[in-house]
Amino acid sequence: MANNRGGNRLKYQVEQAIKRINYIGKSKKELRQNETETGIHSITQVKHTLSVGQNFAEWIKERGVKDLYQLKRSDYRDYISHMQEKGVSNGHLINIETNLRLLQKGMHNISVDKGFEGREWIPKTRLIDTATREKPQDRSYSAEEIKGFREKLSTNTKVGADLQQAFGLRLHEVANSKVAHIVEKDGKLFWKASEDKLALNTAQGVTKAGRGRISPCRPEFEARVRELIQGKEKDAFLSPVRYNTLKSAYNRAGIKGSHSFRHTYAREMLKSELQQRGIETAGREVIQRMLENRAAGYRKDHTITKNERPLYREVVQVMDKVQEYLGHGEGRIDLAEVYLKGV
Repeated sequence: MANNRGGNRLKYQVEQAIKRINYIGKSKKELRQNETETGIHSITQVKHTLSVGQNFAEWIKERGVKDLYQLKRSDYRDYISHMQEKGVSNGHLINIETNLRLLQKGMHNISVDKGFEGREWIPKTRLIDTATREKPQDRSYSAEEIKGFREKLSTNTKVGADLQQAFGLRLHEVANSKVAHIVEKDGKLFWKASEDKLALNTAQGVTKAGRGRISPCRPEFEARVRELIQGKEKDAFLSPVRYNTLKSAYNRAGIKGSHSFRHTYAREMLKSELQQRGIETAGREVIQRMLENRAAGYRKDHTITKNERPLYREVVQVMDKVQEYLGHGEGRIDLAEVYLKGV
């Protein structure tokens, strides 16, 4: 950790502000229920906010700012303008604004903790309209596309792709999962990450924010998963290769991001859940209307009639269930737009 003197002062202040709102491993829901402010809940977000904060610190240092707590709104506006002039995309500018707002939140909390007036140097209204962000794209693959990609992978990296398709796992979850994460109940296989930090199938260091999760195996992949765990010790890793190797192999095979397999899993599980309830066609129509409502700026249940309410509630339950399999929260229509649009 840098000290708080000389040229490192600004970076030190950035680090301390981010540390103040680091709630990794703590439930957002419980924090809200206890009327405690929320902040950052994932390692990835910590890295992003730290990176943006340090870059911002370097820039304001060149402008003569020596103390983060002397910042003014003009500094913020000028920085966003500076990044625009560099040709940064709107999507990236939106992310910069998000991370600088988190930085301000940490600074504000530190000031209040010390008995000082809270620090606010960012306008309440964003400078970049979030509606200008690039629209979400369907990144799922057809069976034929997946077959073609899989043929380009080595024997070891095929394991990662198959596990992602089977359970909808993130790539780093695949890389860190052990045989103990595969459990069987009533003859069906599940991937289970336990909130017990000492368990072999712990979620700590595996899932996002270390949250526990259970994801069912797609039936067509059960035989493959059984083959992968056969004869292995519970503490053995499922994947023979680690994250960086898997990611590089995917890139060489032409796979456009490891999340594509999660998108495919989400769509297949949604279809299955709707089919089991006998509402696949009607359910698809309701989901499409929900997403169209969101795109038009309305509530997701806009135009849903009284007679349609029972179907609507059942569809929402199915969507939430699939989001739960993926490790997302309930009611996330924003994520549904990414993972379930076009089902």
